[in-house]
Amino acid sequence: MSAIAEVTKLAASIVANLPIIKGIHSAEEHEQALALMDVLLEDYDANLVVIEALSNVITRYEDQSEEFEAFNYRQSELEPAVAMQTVIMSNKDPSVPSSD
Repeated sequence: MSAIAEVTKLAASIVANLPIIKGIHSAEEHEQALALMDVLLEDYDANLVVIEALSNVITRYEDQSEEFEAFNYRQSELEPAVAMQTVIMSNKDPSVPSSD
């Protein structure tokens, strides 16, 4: 069997066993994907390929879901340097108010 055919067979097996890898369509599936990601990260090296694929699916959902619309808008309006400085300062001094 050629390498391409083997990879195609493995990809089909992954999708059959983990259909969420094709896309997240609800908040419940999003929660399931996040929980699965937590488990996969426990053995990062062994799960790297699935972690990469799942992280792309999660990102796509979070970028397109109405559930994250306000958050994404707020993030797009932040000045990156100011946001980073706020994070750094709040990690050093818990009395620094967050940017929320």
